[in-house]
Amino acid sequence: MPSFSLPPVIMTSEKGTFARQTIEELKAKIVDRVLADFDYTPQIREALLELRASLTQGTIQPLQENTSDKPLWDEDIQPWLGQSWLAIPWLLAETYFYRRLLEAVQYFQPGPWREKDPYRRMKTTEILQALPVFAKEYEKSEFKPTFKNFSTSMTNALWGNRADLSNLKHFENNTDTHMHTVLRDNSQAVFDLLAEKPANIAYFFDNIGRELYFDLAFIHYLLESGLAKSITFYLKNQPYFVSDAMPEDLEFVLGVLESSSSVATRNLATDLKTWIQSGVVTVEAPPILATSRIFHRLPESLKIQLESFDLAILKGDANYRRLIGDCHWEPTTPFENAASYFPTSVVSLRTTKSELVVGLSQELLDDLEQNAESDWMFNGDRGMISFMEKHH
Repeated sequence: MPSFSLPPVIMTSEKGTFARQTIEELKAKIVDRVLADFDYTPQIREALLELRASLTQGTIQPLQENTSDKPLWDEDIQPWLGQSWLAIPWLLAETYFYRRLLEAVQYFQPGPWREKDPYRRMKTTEILQALPVFAKEYEKSEFKPTFKNFSTSMTNALWGNRADLSNLKHFENNTDTHMHTVLRDNSQAVFDLLAEKPANIAYFFDNIGRELYFDLAFIHYLLESGLAKSITFYLKNQPYFVSDAMPEDLEFVLGVLESSSSVATRNLATDLKTWIQSGVVTVEAPPILATSRIFHRLPESLKIQLESFDLAILKGDANYRRLIGDCHWEPTTPFENAASYFPTSVVSLRTTKSELVVGLSQELLDDLEQNAESDWMFNGDRGMISFMEKHH
């Protein structure tokens, strides 16, 4: 845990909050989509409906199956056993819901549903629909190591994060930055760090679809421009938050890019596959990333691994929540303070999808509170590029 104490954690018991709404309303819709997408057995359907009902009427109960991650979940839910889903820490409620859903669909059990992603159909639709938008944008790519090119590629990766199946909310033209506001933009400082010498980078992915395409384009730019010399991909080892990227999603997306009618996107897939084969790109999926743990509680082995990188790039809102702690932060808290414990220099690219934010000036905060729409913190319309440099 950090040497400083974290603010109070965000709870699902806070009425009128987005945190509570995600459990009270949005998660039930996810169960409905999963039920509609697959012809599950009566036993699985019943388990899913029980999970759905428990969100508003039931209590936190332990996992039933003896899986390798059960001890970790048992430890994390122990203080909350028997409590309502609407009376526990928000991040725990969200992540435990996704883990319980996997148990309900028999994801870990021998049989026809073993390792069958319950979100596969939603993901496939998103991946295929997003390709034309991405291909059109990607054909404009330039690879010289200038700040302008770097900023364009990074900003595209940032706005890719607006598409998110866990909120069942779709955004159009998600790279059209004129419509949106970047509340904090540390991209120049990130570029300056990378321009000093080619970096070894850890890249923590978030969603599939548009976001994954623009992430891969950004990664391609970093390697092709010489700003990066190697990149390690950090993906989820199992389904998580509906649209989080797993190694099998990456493989599928590379196949989609390869069969694209666009020469540029076919070349992107070829280059990425070559880099994976040569070891310039490494793919990791540590099980800890599909749990309720914030990054203050990473296992020692992963901390040591992260210390060896020059930069970690963290995509998306869930990674932002896990980086700074899913807490009631004062919005003017410096990002550098909130992330100071992290083992290496880190940049977070997130669109705002939760009621927490740090690193804002008082002037900007006052302006947002007076003039912005009431849901500005979580409607996905604002972006943040937040950087902390760690001097080893």
